[in-house]
Amino acid sequence: MNILRNRIIMAAVEEINLRGFKFTMSDLTKRLSISKSSLYENFSSKEELIGTILDMVLNDLRAQEEKIYNSSLPIIEKLKAILLITPEVFEPFHNRVYDDLRLTYPEEWKKIIKFRKERMDRLADLLHQGMETGTIRRVNRSVVQQIIVSTMNDLMNYRFLAENNMTYSDAVAAMLDIVIHGLLDKNK
Repeated sequence: MNILRNRIIMAAVEEINLRGFKFTMSDLTKRLSISKSSLYENFSSKEELIGTILDMVLNDLRAQEEKIYNSSLPIIEKLKAILLITPEVFEPFHNRVYDDLRLTYPEEWKKIIKFRKERMDRLADLLHQGMETGTIRRVNRSVVQQIIVSTMNDLMNYRFLAENNMTYSDAVAAMLDIVIHGLLDKNK
């Protein structure tokens, strides 16, 4: 990838974290001190730029997951690690960005929905493997999957996180602790 293209992508990510998806291509040209023609030589539209960024993030997450699935970690540790992954190619987006993406770029949002489904299917397989080996007690996998999916979706709510002074990763870690260890105090 050429240097200018990388600079455009990084500037766009900064704009997304600053303004959400309301930034304009003119904002990028000002930030980078480049002409619009230079910008459009690299990306034909804002949609193409957003799609490229999203593809990079999803590919990064997939690569991280693959390393975890192929590792020798115990099943419970794999489950935790997979659900706590955040993008490495960019600093994690602020949580409000996901709501903005869903509302502003529904076609790109479909990529996230597809990624989440693939992710949950693989997690269901991991849960099944854990139950088969006796690492995880036998439970209704569909219910566990729904709990995780619903909770993770709800935890992406910017207002909830702000009101509770939490990051998304903090909230997911708390959810995992409850799902894995339950509510009962083992000391009583």
